[in-house]
Amino acid sequence: MSYFVFSGKKKIRLNLNEYKDVDFLCSKKAFTESYDTNLIRSMKAFFEKNGSHFIDKKVCVVIPDNTRDFHAKKVLKPLARHLEKLSRNVEFIIALGLHRKLGKNELIKLLGEDFFKSNKVIQHSLEEVISLGQIHGIPATLNRRVLSYDLLFTVGVVEPHLYAGFSGGIKGIGIGLAGRKTILHTHSVTYLSQKEVTVSNTRTNPFQKYLWDLYRNFEMPVYSLNIMNNLNKKIAYCSMGEARKSFMDTVKHARAFYSYRVRQQYDLLFVGCDSPKESSLYQASRLFNAVLDKKALVKKGGAIFVAADLGGTGKSHAEKNFERLLKTKELSRSYPFSQPGEHRTGKIIQASQAARLGLITPNIPKGRYRHLNFFKDYREGLAWARGNLGENLKIGIIPLGFSFIPS
Repeated sequence: MSYFVFSGKKKIRLNLNEYKDVDFLCSKKAFTESYDTNLIRSMKAFFEKNGSHFIDKKVCVVIPDNTRDFHAKKVLKPLARHLEKLSRNVEFIIALGLHRKLGKNELIKLLGEDFFKSNKVIQHSLEEVISLGQIHGIPATLNRRVLSYDLLFTVGVVEPHLYAGFSGGIKGIGIGLAGRKTILHTHSVTYLSQKEVTVSNTRTNPFQKYLWDLYRNFEMPVYSLNIMNNLNKKIAYCSMGEARKSFMDTVKHARAFYSYRVRQQYDLLFVGCDSPKESSLYQASRLFNAVLDKKALVKKGGAIFVAADLGGTGKSHAEKNFERLLKTKELSRSYPFSQPGEHRTGKIIQASQAARLGLITPNIPKGRYRHLNFFKDYREGLAWARGNLGENLKIGIIPLGFSFIPS
């Protein structure tokens, strides 16, 4: 049988013929199901039904940055055409959170040159946030621009998320357009250590509870387009409508679509990294915790190898903090992990207590990273595994880790 994992959209073939106990943990449906041709039809039907709500309104469309594959060029042009016919004013704001701002060439690559030139595109700024008090003990902050619009429209990708259960919904507003205090609180090691903060949990997850209680404070209506991708990164499902209804509808499909029944534990897991997160060590490293979070897939002391190109260039302040801390020789047990990005280091340390962690990449970072091993290709990783875990390896393969829920 031919096995593979993805590194972004690139397939890495794994020759494992000599191993008798290998499981490919993915259904065929996750690759083949596609909804692409119905997106424009769904958008047209939505505006035929709800267009009156947009007439003469000042509308803000909240969109992800380049860490989410939300099919910007396919989605935004027709969305803008519909809105321009109805609305008084339309602006697009990129929900960066603590991510770095994108340069002009990056914006053109993400959005397309025609769209970039003909539409007002703003990037979230931490200097523009205001306080909305506290919600469940969380300092609620938000970009002040949000309050100047008559109507909000979010575009999001619904996929398993290590903290929010699933991404998408109004996370782009509540986190992507939030200030430093909100993001650092909801991404602190203490907050993320709550057992309800887990992959695929939306019902009792305090992360989601915060988002939707913030949403209830908005005076303007909020609509959403939520997209679910298949493993070839084509749209497998989409839902447009009132923000919460659209999100929960897409979550229902995503939970069924991405779930796969796993019956045993493995000595070694090969895990692919979804596009576009494969370019960043900060993003790709989330997979270690995601794999260990929901179900014990790896034997105690086993290994998880993530395939990720790591060929990205620009790094945010949070990413630099994360990498600096990972290179620190020793941290005290009481280290607070309080700076942007440091929570990711804390989670790596947590994951390393359950499994050996490795990255398969042609772009091995310089320096020594505590708790992480780097391999130039999967063969080098296999040789390490045989030497450290034994010859008779029980191997599991997850082709795309962010598109996977073990059940």
